[in-house]
Amino acid sequence: MRLYIFALAALLSSGCTAMNVHDASQTVDGTYDAETRYDMAAFQGIFSGLAGQWREPDTAITEAIQAQVRTNYGQTVGNAFVQFYGAQLKQDVRGYLSSETPGWVMGLSGKLEQVDTQMKTIDMQTTMLLVENDTTISATQIFNGIAVFRDPDCRDSGAIVCDQMEISGQSLLDSEYPVEILSADYEAERQNDTMNIGAASVDLNYGRLGLYLLANQILPDEPTDKVGFRDVVMGAINCRGLAGRLAGDNGSLGVNVGGVEVGLSLNDLIGNCQDGVFGQVNGFVDRFNVPLGMAMAGSARLVDTNRDGAIDQLTDGAMSGDMNLSILAGQSAQGPVDAQFVGFRVGDL
Repeated sequence: MRLYIFALAALLSSGCTAMNVHDASQTVDGTYDAETRYDMAAFQGIFSGLAGQWREPDTAITEAIQAQVRTNYGQTVGNAFVQFYGAQLKQDVRGYLSSETPGWVMGLSGKLEQVDTQMKTIDMQTTMLLVENDTTISATQIFNGIAVFRDPDCRDSGAIVCDQMEISGQSLLDSEYPVEILSADYEAERQNDTMNIGAASVDLNYGRLGLYLLANQILPDEPTDKVGFRDVVMGAINCRGLAGRLAGDNGSLGVNVGGVEVGLSLNDLIGNCQDGVFGQVNGFVDRFNVPLGMAMAGSARLVDTNRDGAIDQLTDGAMSGDMNLSILAGQSAQGPVDAQFVGFRVGDL
């Protein structure tokens, strides 16, 4: 359907089937299904930069086990445990993760680069409500969903058909870290067959959307609603399996440290693993709280295809402006943004 809409919009803009609107009495009032493609290439690289913040989980799990030893046996024994057994413990944990978990667990850079490139171009589906008063048009956009290209190389090659991942607005709201895409209001002026759009703003959490894409694309299956990044990581690591490997046939991790028998039960090891992973994941996802604001202006052509006195389509829609990204620690980034859109009166297709 999306390909059909854009192809139809291109045909309409050529002037082959539609007539220009010169009669201002033709009504614009109504509800339109619209799709807007945003080019946000200025921020490409934001997620790749987060790859360095992903600590390999063997470190977090090893540190959690060592902290448990200090809690149970005191600082002196704990320090000796780290000195004499810490390197072997980390090697054992790393060996398990390397052989028993997906490749992304030990390094997310490739997946983050994919998300980074996907979010260069985003398609937003909206319902647009237009109300005309003399030469002024009041518009309200209600955002219904987002689509991104699964393979950005296909998009960039100019291929006619490229698979897209479609995400409903409700799915984004129901995710582990909700992404709110709310309605936007703006004013436009009508000049014959042109709608000139004044200051229009769009706000969403760019980082949370990227996190949603990351979580769903490291799953082996199709995107799954209500599955968060923490769930995916915990499922991939399997703390019970790791604890069983460390505990061995005895059912506990036992080490003699300077005449002191240090022992951790299977349940201790499972809890240490989960605590380490939770702590790592929570710190990592905090960096994906990256609100984005876009301030734009533009225009669209008003088309009455069947000459019934009502505008049926919005074609040649184009907007441009600036976007501001709020990053952690008070940092921000600015850049240009461009968009193209089409709209069809509800019931016309």
